[in-house]
Amino acid sequence: MIRFLLSILILSCLARIACAQSSPERAFESVLENLFTQQDEDALREEQYEILYQLYTQPVNLNVATEEELHDLFFLSDRQISNLLHYRVNYGKLYTIYELQFIPAFDDATIQQMLPFITVETVPADTLTWAERWTRAEKLFIFRQATTLESKRGFVAQDTIDDLTSPFGGSRQQLYSRLRISRRNDFSIGLTLEKDAGEALGWQQDQSRYGADFLSYHIQLQNRGKVKNLLIGDYSLQFGQGLLLGQGFNLGKSAFAVTSVGRTQTQVRPYTSSTEFGFFRGGIATIQQKLGDLQLEFTPFVSHQRLDAKIRQDDDSSSYFQSFQTTGWHRTESEQSSQNQITEQVVGGNVLIRNRNRNGQIGLSYVRTGFSHRWQRSDALRNLHEFSGQVNDAGSVFGNYRYRHYHFFGEIARSASGGWGGVGGVSASLASTVDMTWVLRNFTPNFHSFYGNTLSEGSRPINEQGFYWGLRIEPFPKATLSAYYDYFRFPWLRYRVDAPSKGQEVLTRLTYQLSRRTELFTQFRQEQKAVNVVLDNLPSRVPLPGTKSQMAVGITHFPSAALRLNTRWQQTTYTLNHQTDRGWVIAQDVTYQQGRWKTDLRFALFDAEDYDTRQYIYENDLLYTFSVPAYFGRGSRTYWVLRYKLSRHLSFYSKLGRTVYEDRDSIGSGLETIEGNTRTDVRAQMIVKF
Repeated sequence: MIRFLLSILILSCLARIACAQSSPERAFESVLENLFTQQDEDALREEQYEILYQLYTQPVNLNVATEEELHDLFFLSDRQISNLLHYRVNYGKLYTIYELQFIPAFDDATIQQMLPFITVETVPADTLTWAERWTRAEKLFIFRQATTLESKRGFVAQDTIDDLTSPFGGSRQQLYSRLRISRRNDFSIGLTLEKDAGEALGWQQDQSRYGADFLSYHIQLQNRGKVKNLLIGDYSLQFGQGLLLGQGFNLGKSAFAVTSVGRTQTQVRPYTSSTEFGFFRGGIATIQQKLGDLQLEFTPFVSHQRLDAKIRQDDDSSSYFQSFQTTGWHRTESEQSSQNQITEQVVGGNVLIRNRNRNGQIGLSYVRTGFSHRWQRSDALRNLHEFSGQVNDAGSVFGNYRYRHYHFFGEIARSASGGWGGVGGVSASLASTVDMTWVLRNFTPNFHSFYGNTLSEGSRPINEQGFYWGLRIEPFPKATLSAYYDYFRFPWLRYRVDAPSKGQEVLTRLTYQLSRRTELFTQFRQEQKAVNVVLDNLPSRVPLPGTKSQMAVGITHFPSAALRLNTRWQQTTYTLNHQTDRGWVIAQDVTYQQGRWKTDLRFALFDAEDYDTRQYIYENDLLYTFSVPAYFGRGSRTYWVLRYKLSRHLSFYSKLGRTVYEDRDSIGSGLETIEGNTRTDVRAQMIVKF
């Protein structure tokens, strides 16, 4: 009876919270906008969006979610996760998601972030029949077509091209289709096909082309007795801190300064992105077994696939390659000649042991990678310690332990070269409104990890040492302050830096709920990092510190339940060798939703003097499509997204985007060149749910 009366009280509070965000869809868009405010191309990862959208379409059930699954909600602190599990043990299952208001450390802002990704189903999955599971599964088919209205140089007839480069061999349309049937923590079947603009449709078994240029597939079963996970096809892996295997969801440095780092998770996910590089293709299984008070998990995996690279010949006629080609483009004879030239074979495994209380775990990982040709990078001095050869072995030990509101974590790894990598730290919920984290890292110049993705300044865990400090605090009601400071140094040379160097980065972000309908944020980020400079009085390049400062301010207002207004301004200054360049953008978004119709409009003005001051802003796009374009040069950007939901089974989407430049007569370079100062992109999409 007490729980029933409590639920009535909770329902009476729903209107107060619902006013801030009128639907989970809008709350999801708000999370994306906050997540991708980092003005850095390293943060633009389509796979992260894919994983987030899977959480959105198949939310976490708070009544049965494990601690590991709750960590998928990256914005939750250790204290919040601990309090939620404690509440569930003492008071039973939740009647409604708004019952979270009565759990310590859960404020309105956190609940709003959680809305798109959670549910409170009360029927345990193991009581459902196969027919009921199939009925509850998400079943969808997507077809999308995109094109650029202006003609690119690669589509012009051969006799008008004034150089030796071949034109594109296919049509101007980008075609994409996906079929997926899945249910969270149960099963998943998926097939994805994509043809990039300029690629030809064809049937070439020797090139693994079956109609479209890119084909991705998977079949997955989960939680079948001792078999926790069985997956055949394309997949991604993350173990420990991601030193060896970090293909899963990893935000790194972001506005989520505390909760986005230091997560010790095991993630085995189907790969569903259209990005044609950075995943495994083969099979993986996770077997679980109880040993007294311990939980043991063993995960062997194997991968075999062909990758793109240009084969070169040594003086002794032995073949090698210098780098992989990761664009996925196979439009010209030159690009096609590099397609599927390297065979990559990966075998490995992971052993994970958890204690009975699930507050501690330790794991071992091993990865062996073999290539059909020798990998030999260029003779540049910065590549002295890079991997060279055909086979690489690497192993790691990782673990974590939670004591009250403290979380200790770490991983140490070694590659066959003798190089070492290590990352470790502690997160602490010092109070209900204060969370903090400290992380140390050290990756030697000869540490070789091909699939690692952990907290670092570089894109790979190699040749770096650093210290990271993150803070999240609620200084007063309706306000949240996030901040981090990162110091890093590079013991050896890097690209565009011909000497050992060091740098630092700081970010602060303040979000304030002005009213139930209006939210304001301001963000400042500054990074100092060395780069080569040519000085008049010296014969060679000299590394000098360059400082990039970025400021962003945004306000979101809901005049009504159907209308949302979002205004954003951001500016970047870059100073190097006493010269300062500037760039800025201001954008106005209007979102209107009424019945079956929804529309998103944006008008933006930008002026970025050079590449170092380019601007990134997240764009609303077609469903299952990710877009964070770079604004570079001087001009304006307008787009219009229209959605019509014909029924609960059929929806149509379209997007028209147009960029007008005032500082150039052509756009792009090479075969991507457009003669003129405008670029117009059109996309159309159909989604069928059955």
